[in-house]
Amino acid sequence: MKTMRLLFAILLLGSLLACASKPVVERSFDWKVDFASYRSWFWLDGKPALVDAMLGDDVTDQLIRRAVAEELDVKGLMAKADEPDLLVKYTTRFQEAVAATPGSLGYSYQWRWTQKAQGPGEQQSYSKGTLIIDLIDRKTGALVWQGRGSGAITDERDAQGKIRMAVKDILAQYPPTR
Repeated sequence: MKTMRLLFAILLLGSLLACASKPVVERSFDWKVDFASYRSWFWLDGKPALVDAMLGDDVTDQLIRRAVAEELDVKGLMAKADEPDLLVKYTTRFQEAVAATPGSLGYSYQWRWTQKAQGPGEQQSYSKGTLIIDLIDRKTGALVWQGRGSGAITDERDAQGKIRMAVKDILAQYPPTR
C-alpha cells in the first residue's frame, strides 16, 4: 500500500513538472485560406537568419529566427527572398505577473457561524514571456495564421534556453486542421 501511494505521488509530481515546463500555446487562422498552396516564406523585414551574426543583432533575435527557419523547413516551406508566398514576423513580450493565494479560511462562532480569512495570503511574482509568430499572405497582405506561446521565465538566459522548444510547440499547430 505504501508503495502504491509513493508511486502515485511520484507520477503526480512528474506530471505537474511536465505541465509546468511547457508553454501555453494558442493559435488562430483564417478558415478560408488554403494553406496547402503556400510553398515558400521569408522574413517580413527582409533580413535572413544567417545574416544576423554578421550584423551583430542580439542573441535572442538570432535564436528565434534560426528556430523559426528550421521549423518552417521541417513543414516543407522553403525560404525564398524573391516573391515568397508567406511573410513571417515575430513579436516578443515580457511582463511581470503576480500570483496571489488567499490565506486559509476558518469558521468562528459569534452569534452564528461565520467564515473569516485567517492567516496571511501569499504572493509570488514571476516574469512571463510571450512569443507571437505571424504568417502573412504576401499577395493580399492579410494575416492568415498566428501562433502564440507564453510561459514563466526567470531571466533572459532562461528565455533563450526555452526559445527552440517554444517555437517548435507554436509551429506544431501549422498548418491548421479544420
